[in-house]
Amino acid sequence: MSLLRSASTIAGSSVISQLIGALSIWLISHKYDLGEVGLYALNYSIALIGAQVCTFASQLLIPRQPDEELAQNVVFCLLQSLTIAIPYAVLTGWLFHQNMLFLYLLTLSNTWVLVAENLSLRTANFRFLVVQRISVSVVVVLSVLLTRQVMAFYWMWAILMMALTSACIMRAFDLRSITLHHLRPSSNLAFLKKNIHHVTKVGSAEVLAMASNNLPIMLINFWFSALTAGYFSVVSRFCLAPVVIIGNAVRNTIFSKWSIDFRNNIFNYEEYRKVRLLLLVLGVVCTLGVFIFYPIVMNLGFSEEWIASVPTSRYMLPYLFPALAVCPLTVIELIFGSHRYFLRIQLEQLAIVGIAFVVVPYFYNDYATSIILFSILTFIRYAFIYLKVNKRADILRNGSVTS
Repeated sequence: MSLLRSASTIAGSSVISQLIGALSIWLISHKYDLGEVGLYALNYSIALIGAQVCTFASQLLIPRQPDEELAQNVVFCLLQSLTIAIPYAVLTGWLFHQNMLFLYLLTLSNTWVLVAENLSLRTANFRFLVVQRISVSVVVVLSVLLTRQVMAFYWMWAILMMALTSACIMRAFDLRSITLHHLRPSSNLAFLKKNIHHVTKVGSAEVLAMASNNLPIMLINFWFSALTAGYFSVVSRFCLAPVVIIGNAVRNTIFSKWSIDFRNNIFNYEEYRKVRLLLLVLGVVCTLGVFIFYPIVMNLGFSEEWIASVPTSRYMLPYLFPALAVCPLTVIELIFGSHRYFLRIQLEQLAIVGIAFVVVPYFYNDYATSIILFSILTFIRYAFIYLKVNKRADILRNGSVTS
């Protein structure tokens, strides 16, 4: 399957997932209110950050793993997540006044989503990846429709997610390949020691990246209100949909393809150039599209609460363009480049989040100021990243591929 065809397949599933996700947000706001959308986004953000904490990028080794070491990798991911999810759920449940068992199940299920996705990426089984991603979105809608109380919705969501992700892993991986040897603490400790560089560097970077993406909604809940967080959540779902749909499709496709190239000690520079140009064009088109059409769509029948999210969509435009045009290209550093640099750029984004959503609100509590500053600083950061990844591609073109 060609690179473009693979990306199109994943993008198609993301379009459907985003539409279903948008429906779920509308259903929650219609059945309850937009403030509940903010709380839903808070719980989801906690689970997404937790998923990265519970794996620390060990699941990203799966596509690159030799066949004889795959079972140990999967076992390590599962045992790691089952264990780390406990203190994480206790801590976040205490901090945000949420049910700890609910957060444990939701965090664990989202962790297993990552494991199942990387099993599909390893074999380039994009069709099953499509089914899985759509199913994750459908679970939320079903949970809203089948329950009458908000707490019942959250519990059904967590339970159905656990059932779904367990089934996906069993479908994508032969559990019969697991032996008692793989379950021994000594075997898992040996696996950790062998891959400690990846886990400490890339793992930290992935956790920081997910934290940077989801902390804004959590901090907006803290500094402003659940309703304001609802505005941000609506804009994130609709305006940032191109980033999620196209950016993730390209990122997952080149991650799968370039992981195979890495195992074969090659790098296709012409392919990189085509991907770079495609992302730049799509970044411009999508940014202009959001600028023109988002206010029109919001005024075509949505409530006043939804229309009030239009200013936020304007504030986020400097963030949207580089997040689509540049962010997927950082895969080149993850696979071929410096894990230390990959970690550094995530620390930079976390610092931006800290400045925009912690320091500024503490001294000047204004939502618009925080969002605008966040977008502009992120744009500047991606400009430097763009220069760096192009330099990496030039080095790979002129030399051999090294880890």
